[in-house]
Amino acid sequence: MCRVFLENFDFEHQLTHEVYAATGGATPALNLNLASCWLGMAADGDQIYLPGSVSADFMTHLQSAGLPKVELIADWPERDAAAQMTFVPWGWSQATAKLANTQGFTVTAPDLDAVKTVNSRSFSFACESAWGLSLPGSCRVESLTELEAAVTELPRGQEKVETAWVLKADFSMSARERMLGRGALVATQIRDWAKKRFACQQPLFLEPWVQRTAEAGLQFEIPQQGEPEFVGLALLRCDDSGQYRGSRICVDAQTQETWQSAIEVGQRVAERVQHAGYFGPLGIDAMQYRDARGALQCRPIQDINARYTMGRLALGFARFLKLEQVASWLHFPWKEPYGQPFSKWLRCVADTQKSSTRFIATSPDQINGQALRLVNALLISETTEELYQAEETLMRAVSTLAETAC
Repeated sequence: MCRVFLENFDFEHQLTHEVYAATGGATPALNLNLASCWLGMAADGDQIYLPGSVSADFMTHLQSAGLPKVELIADWPERDAAAQMTFVPWGWSQATAKLANTQGFTVTAPDLDAVKTVNSRSFSFACESAWGLSLPGSCRVESLTELEAAVTELPRGQEKVETAWVLKADFSMSARERMLGRGALVATQIRDWAKKRFACQQPLFLEPWVQRTAEAGLQFEIPQQGEPEFVGLALLRCDDSGQYRGSRICVDAQTQETWQSAIEVGQRVAERVQHAGYFGPLGIDAMQYRDARGALQCRPIQDINARYTMGRLALGFARFLKLEQVASWLHFPWKEPYGQPFSKWLRCVADTQKSSTRFIATSPDQINGQALRLVNALLISETTEELYQAEETLMRAVSTLAETAC
């Protein structure tokens, strides 16, 4: 059955609005920018909802690169046609379920209350607390008084070095819906941010900021019946602020063994998520970090996402690789001042390579005549060493372009 993919990448904002009647969220432009990311999951004949104009050259490029022959649709199909299609959103919310039913799609959705429960940080915090996995000093706070007291009680590092910490909302994603702080005092900006969320009866979660060394997205599929399935892991690339910048798709046996303890905890999380009434895709972000003594530690439950994730979409590109090939899917900001189409610039970067690595643009240059603010590319190499070199070459080229445009 043909699938239709919806780009509600502001899913957590939808949940926040439903639970707390809070305003805000991702702009329509951001959802448009990310719509083509569904290429990682789509197959020939599937449709991606993208209510905007995209050049036919982009579709020709995808086919020549060996990616699926999908259709980008700006309007919903007629109800008779929709009834023969499966509706696939980034995540299930009340708004998404209403849209699917209104348009007449075939819908198999989990219980929406369960979706809210397992996507909340309250749920992941409960798992960490129950299994003794919390970072030292982590806690849930429900008022400014509790927040201020908790900040003063965070474990101190070296003398004369203020403790760094992060305050997260109950529904957050990537580097959004959080505030960074330092020391024993809560800055005015953070206090104002926290007040608004406490006024909506929204709990916040305080954590010490740790020196991460590696992150991985553990991907599971939760069936309605039967045991949860581990789909695989994708190593995450994040910038210094924690913003997602890509996934390394192919992981060797040694790397998977490194994350095996986190995978085992993830399996327990998946069972608990299923018991709560959720089924569908599940992504769990895990982290390796160094503690105050410099010892390497693992945090197996950094985030729980009962929805699709970029790591899950990245793993979908593995089906286009030949035996022994490795790949990365990289994301980064793009700006008009860069002065050239993304695809043309990417080809120029690829031409500087002395390896056989392929650079494939997986996002269009423009939508509705406007350059995208976020772009992404698939890198396919014959060896891991070549892939690492290609990653660094591309990211350095992006940094140089940004500095030149300033």
